[in-house]
Amino acid sequence: MPLDDTAPQLDALLLGAVLEMELSDRDNQVASKRYNLIPEHLQRPNSPIRRYMETALVYPQGSRSIGATIVHGADDDRFDLDAILEFRTPVGWTPRRVLDELHAAFEGFPDVRKIERCTRCIQLQFAFMHLDVTPMDPDLDPRDERVGEIYHSPDEGRDERFLVNPYGFAEDFRARITMPSQSFQDYVRDVRSKLQMNDRLVAGTIMADADIDALPEPIDPIRDAPQVIALKLMKRYLNLRYARRDEKRPVSVYLSKIAAEIPLSSFGICAQLENYAAELDRRMAVALESGRRPEERNPALWEENFNDRWPKHDREMKLFRMDLRHLVAELARARASSLVDTRKIFDDLFGERVSEKAVRAYIDGLSSTAGAAHYEHNKGFVANPGLISPAPKQTAKVSKAPAHHFHPGFRGK
Repeated sequence: MPLDDTAPQLDALLLGAVLEMELSDRDNQVASKRYNLIPEHLQRPNSPIRRYMETALVYPQGSRSIGATIVHGADDDRFDLDAILEFRTPVGWTPRRVLDELHAAFEGFPDVRKIERCTRCIQLQFAFMHLDVTPMDPDLDPRDERVGEIYHSPDEGRDERFLVNPYGFAEDFRARITMPSQSFQDYVRDVRSKLQMNDRLVAGTIMADADIDALPEPIDPIRDAPQVIALKLMKRYLNLRYARRDEKRPVSVYLSKIAAEIPLSSFGICAQLENYAAELDRRMAVALESGRRPEERNPALWEENFNDRWPKHDREMKLFRMDLRHLVAELARARASSLVDTRKIFDDLFGERVSEKAVRAYIDGLSSTAGAAHYEHNKGFVANPGLISPAPKQTAKVSKAPAHHFHPGFRGK
């Protein structure tokens, strides 16, 4: 999958934008360190739940398990990660007690600024990063790998348990993704290396910095698949659209499932994103016309409905359709716009800071013909930059994603 020959500038800027949303290598290392600190902290001698942690497992779910983590972008530079904490529910514990006990057990976690007890998880809030830890009671054996029940305990209303399989979904997602040609993957890696990503979690502010820097984070190639690139762009766009609304946005796992079902487009990144938005719009239209909510089942566990909490009302689907149509219309406008106008369109779609960085990288670093800075913020361009040459066309290859290396669990002490 090359850059689109008909709009190489637009595809190049979309690629630059999505790479600017990613975590730096060091940020990824810090995230891994914090995942690994969970078992150590919950097994410490004075942990109130230490005796229940001997056979527990902790592993990523959500965006980190499918290569789709981005910086939020709406109000700060934070990124959100999710973990599953799998352990047997002690006899007599209600969902409310599980969450309350876990909340207390996380007190004193290294570098944490605030610990919040949510309806289904415990959120550890750090500078520039949130880590949501969802406790799960493993299903009785024999069971499919890592199937279990999570807990739901709202401030008002009754406690509930839901059967889920986030691990199975991540494996299914990865199997559905079509990797592009090797030349495209090499091209993305080259662009990323030239961007010189800034660290958000800077040295000197993190516990055990030396240990973090000594642990290189494996690179997951799935993050450069066009379906995943389109998903990250969609997530950032919706983050900005919903930032000042008092409405629930579509859940990320639903967006992820549909992204993986969109075939790889041979027309580039913009076309991939447009096809993705069009399919989401079609599904909302079907739901509205039929009067039925868009239930989306986990392909690894049919009992799990990803849309169990969204949408609740027709207005939520109508609002989502308006956003999708706005995105497609603005991308169409960008196809026919100058670089200056495209930058303004991207400011609205993906945020001013990421847009400006993408444009600067496009002009100064990504073209062999570009010289010194040709762009000044709020002043425009003083020279015409050279366009990025499209990556050479090759037939896209289907590649089964490698198995994800989840953390194997807690070590006995």
